[in-house]
This record gives sequence, C-alpha cells and structure tokens, in this order.
Amino acid sequence: MDGPVGKAVAELLSRSHLLRPGSVAEALAESAEPLGVRGVTVYLADLGQQYLVAMPRADGRAMPVLAIDSTLAGRAFRTIEVQLATDPDGRHHVWLPLMDGTERLGVLEILVDDVSEAMLGRCRTLASLAGLFVVSKSAYSDTHAQVRRTQQMALQAEMVWAFMAPPTFATDDVIVAAAIEPVYGVGGDAYDYSLLGDRLHVAVFDAVGHDLPAGLIASVAMASCRNTRRAGGDLTDLVARADHAIAGQFGGSRFATALLCDLDVTGGRFRWIACGHPPPLLIRGNKVIKELFRRPRLPLGLPEDRHDLDLAAPPPVHTEQLQPGDRLLLYTDGVIEGRAADGTQFGVRRLGDFVIRHSAAGMPASETLRRLGRAILDFQHGRLADDATTVIVEWRPDDPQRQYGF
Repeated sequence: MDGPVGKAVAELLSRSHLLRPGSVAEALAESAEPLGVRGVTVYLADLGQQYLVAMPRADGRAMPVLAIDSTLAGRAFRTIEVQLATDPDGRHHVWLPLMDGTERLGVLEILVDDVSEAMLGRCRTLASLAGLFVVSKSAYSDTHAQVRRTQQMALQAEMVWAFMAPPTFATDDVIVAAAIEPVYGVGGDAYDYSLLGDRLHVAVFDAVGHDLPAGLIASVAMASCRNTRRAGGDLTDLVARADHAIAGQFGGSRFATALLCDLDVTGGRFRWIACGHPPPLLIRGNKVIKELFRRPRLPLGLPEDRHDLDLAAPPPVHTEQLQPGDRLLLYTDGVIEGRAADGTQFGVRRLGDFVIRHSAAGMPASETLRRLGRAILDFQHGRLADDATTVIVEWRPDDPQRQYGF
C-alpha cells in the first residue's frame, strides 16, 4: 500500500503500540486528516445490542446514544453494510460496521467531504484498523467495558462473560454465532467453541441455579473442557474430566447439563454427547429436519457411579453426517420453556421457525440471534424465568460468499 493511504496506515500502526484505549478515534482522525477525513467517532454496541454508545471524546463533548433498531448507524450494524448520509452543512457521514473478524463491535462514523469510491475505500481501511485497535486495547483497560454497559452486571455474570468466547466466528467453511439472555444477570448458562485444525469444538452449559455457585459451576465446566481439549483429549475425555471436576468441588449438590459437540469442517461429520441437555436441532434449507435426540447421560457432576469414577463406562458418542448448508441449533431449556402470561411455552417449533424465517430473509446468523434474544424477552414480558442461550453452527464448505455470515 503506497501513497497517502499507506503513509497513514503506517503511522497508525506505529502509534498503536502506545495508544491509550480511549484514544482510538483521535488517533484515526489525526493520521487520516491528509486523506480528507474531517472527523471520526467510535461507537460501541452495548452488551444487550440495543444501543450504540460513543467512546468519550477528548474535548468532553457529549455524543448521543443511538438505537440499533431505528437509526442509520444501527442499520450499518444490523446489516454489516456501509451507510451514507449528508447533513445540512453538506458534510458526508459514512457509517461503517466496526468488526473484529466477524464479531460486530459497533460502528465507526467518519466525516468526509466526498464519498467517491476511493474515499469509501479509505474509510473501510480505517474501520478495519479501528476494530483491531479496539480489541487489542480492551485487555488492558476497563474503558471499553464501561462504554458497553448500560447497567451493573451481576457478579456471576461477570465471571461467566470473562470465560466465554466472542459471540461470532467464521472461516471459509463454518459460521458460529451465540447469544445469551439476560446479558447482565446470566447465572449458570455459558457457551464455548474452538477451532483446532479441521475440528470445531462447540459446547453449551446450563448449571443449576442462578446465583454465584451456578456461575462457578459453569466456569469450572468451561475451564475443565478447555484444559482437557488443549491436552489433546476427545469428547469422552471432556465429559469425564468435567464430570469429575464438578462432582469433586460441589459434592453432588450442584450440577450442570451440557452439550459437547465436535464438527469436522472439511467432511461435515458432526459428533456430540448430551449430558442431560436438550438435543440439537438440524435445519436443512428452510426446514427443521429433526431433533438429534439420543438418550442422554446424566448431567455433569452427577456421575453414574460415584464410588468408581475412573472405571465408569465412557458415554456413547453420537454421529450425524451433515450436508453443505446445514445448520445446527443448540440451546438451553430456558429458551423453549419460557412462558408467556397465558402459560404458553416458547417451544421448539417457535424457536426453529424464528431462525428459519430470519435466515431466509438473508440476515446474518449474529443478527438473527440478536433478534431472537429480543423475541424471547418480549415473549416473557422482559422477566426471564431462566437463562436462555442459543448457538448456531452453519456448515458451508461450498459457499465461500457466506463465509462471514453476511
């Protein structure tokens, strides 16, 4: 990359090593001024993904909080597409999705004098750099975490969120998207995933209770599975060691249901073990083909034979061959068992229909789950009786245009 753009990028990369977490917008604006950029504002999505909140400005000027569902900036976030607007002074506002890989962080607002293709290309470059800077600096400061919160988080939720992977991930072959409600009060629900070579590991946990011990159990389950996986263990090892860890620490008084899965992203073979957990839904085209129900083993922490843990028979590993384009929907019971005021359950059918309808409309998996979270909350009038977690795994080896989910 040569010329003014290359110089601006080189300057930003050089500055990034000592850049303060709250100074990303100022650094972008200063380095990009020779490119025709007149102003930059970084907006981060709140954890509930209802609002876009501006990072504090160096001049102290307050910026409006923007609703994701009803603003042009929100449209850039929802659709993952650039949006343009012109103010009464003739300045052009370019709204760009702010991304970390395929994870939506927020939007970047850039003020420019023209919206030529060359200028829009420069704006996209700045948005890519901004996403990298926001993520790289988040580990060293609470600045970004504070901006993204609209209320105080429960202690157990703080712990669980610290363990969980980002809500969205994609490669050429597979898409993973996850969502949890309630965002600030989640107790025992959690999800995890990891791609190692051609194997994608995905897990969903639901610890009994909605208190600090529930968060501890979910965290122990995630930590145990990661520890075992990183030591080369397979699905049966993950179950055995998580089972032992929870039973050993909590003495059988508490437990967690779990769905531990493994997908060969080159061949499409899906393997799983259900530990007292609802089965995955297999969606093919615009239809739920089936629930992948098999007789589950006991939840983690309730082993078959407490007196002989090491000699207990390993649980069976179930297998399903996927077809290109298949989607797997994993969820906790808080999703389908939530009740409306008249006692009607949300149910498996409503869940499958919602995902199919929104996916058929061309929405990214992450946006489908964002809207599903709102639908689950609205169904229960904003008062969830249980945590509700959903994960979509989409295998698309023959459709590289969908590799990022948009």
